[in-house]
Amino acid sequence: MALGDDVTENQLRLYVAFKKIKNIVCAEVYQKQILLHLRLNPDEMELEKGFTRDMRNVGHFGTGDLQITIKTFEDFEKAKGLIDKAYNYN
Repeated sequence: MALGDDVTENQLRLYVAFKKIKNIVCAEVYQKQILLHLRLNPDEMELEKGFTRDMRNVGHFGTGDLQITIKTFEDFEKAKGLIDKAYNYN
């Protein structure tokens, strides 16, 4: 999945940030799942239990108010649209 030439990767100790000017997506990679934090407003999304989560009042690594949990390839396919939306929004 290519987002564009204007996206840079910044590998930090606990997560990887992908950004244009500001972070678009922050990724935490674990053995059984990947957590993505996107710079999107959770109020504008339909949250799906086990897949998306409002992180505004929860401490987490990286930036972004919407968390996506990827455990399967199908989750990744669902996340592509939200990642693209975060890219175009920022």
